[in-house]
Amino acid sequence: MIDLLKQIISDFHSQDLPKFKNRELKVPLNLDKILTIIGPRRAGKTWYMFQLIRELETAGIKREQILYINFEDERLNFSNNYDLIIQAWLELYPEFQLKDLYIFYDEIQELPNWEKYIRRIYDTVTKKIVLTGSNAKLLSKDIATSLRGRSLSYELMPLSFVEYLSFNKVNLKKKHSTKSKSIIKNLFQEYLVRGGYPELVGIEDRFKTQILQEYFNVMIYKDLVERYAIKDVSIVKYLIKRMISSFTKEFSGNKLYNELKSKGFSISKDTVYRLIDQICSIYLLTTIEKYEQSVIKREFTNKKLYLYDNGFASAIQYLFSDDRGKLLENLVFNFLRNKYKTISFIKNGFECDFAVFPEKNKTLLIQVADTLHTNNINRELAGLIKSSKKFKHAELVLLINNQENDLEIPDNIKVKQVCEWLLE
Repeated sequence: MIDLLKQIISDFHSQDLPKFKNRELKVPLNLDKILTIIGPRRAGKTWYMFQLIRELETAGIKREQILYINFEDERLNFSNNYDLIIQAWLELYPEFQLKDLYIFYDEIQELPNWEKYIRRIYDTVTKKIVLTGSNAKLLSKDIATSLRGRSLSYELMPLSFVEYLSFNKVNLKKKHSTKSKSIIKNLFQEYLVRGGYPELVGIEDRFKTQILQEYFNVMIYKDLVERYAIKDVSIVKYLIKRMISSFTKEFSGNKLYNELKSKGFSISKDTVYRLIDQICSIYLLTTIEKYEQSVIKREFTNKKLYLYDNGFASAIQYLFSDDRGKLLENLVFNFLRNKYKTISFIKNGFECDFAVFPEKNKTLLIQVADTLHTNNINRELAGLIKSSKKFKHAELVLLINNQENDLEIPDNIKVKQVCEWLLE
């Protein structure tokens, strides 16, 4: 085993880093903390590790001081003897001191009891440790319980629209030119439907759905069924299908439980809720709560479902033309989620899609509509205006894709195209 580890370590040191495009995420490498990069599979976490390694090399750190292991390598089988990794590096490079070693462990969740091992090497070997993982709940729980005070966590999600344009070689400094505007609008429509997974950039359209479906299958079987030892896959598939079909809508775990029972599935309500929680842990779907001042009321109201990437909606279910409004709302949600800690929706005889709180005593209320026209303008405006009465200082924004001419909009409501708003 140690010879294999030496080979893996030496191969990484002898090869050039692959070409990659930098991501927007900024992770400090000089804090002597365990840095965890969490996010969905295929979002670019491995490539982001290479970006951090390049930063170290630019700063004068030698490649031999950097230990990179991907725990999804099928050749690795430690039988809990994880110390062989450091031992292999020491035998290769006895001239270096352990405190100068930078450790990059990719997909750490593949290593059983990884949190105890990482805590030990942090305390006894080196404090320069970077980890990636593809399971939000599992890693968050372990980090909170075992790595208290030792770690900082960051999320790397599929490409933002700004990153998507960069990957497509669009110069945003020229975004106001007629040619650039046309290119950006066309790419926005593609991004809206296909999502932001990096591998899809530059791939022919006919392959994109197949690639996304493959991502989906790996997430379901490896990150969900295998990790949580789920025996009845048919129940999981049914729940996921129902949840994806309900994205941007309210959903009820109790209703899903009753549906399963009516179809003859033998399952408890607790199991349904546990499966929903596990499905949300693999970066496929997530939820937001209805805004209520009472914490108890928030906990017991229905939640709204959103997908982490629009591409799964297009790849997994057939979308109709009126679903573009749902895709637009889902896109806005993911932008807000990457920017603000707390996102809610408001519903009380009317509905406002999003309420966020960027600063103390300040509220941002956002309504999303694909096309604003005479038939829906009163409903969309009412959601914002009535919701604003709950807050003293609220900024009202109506995000759209298109709108009819000569519509009367109150002065206190800003109407913006989503494509342009994402680039502000």
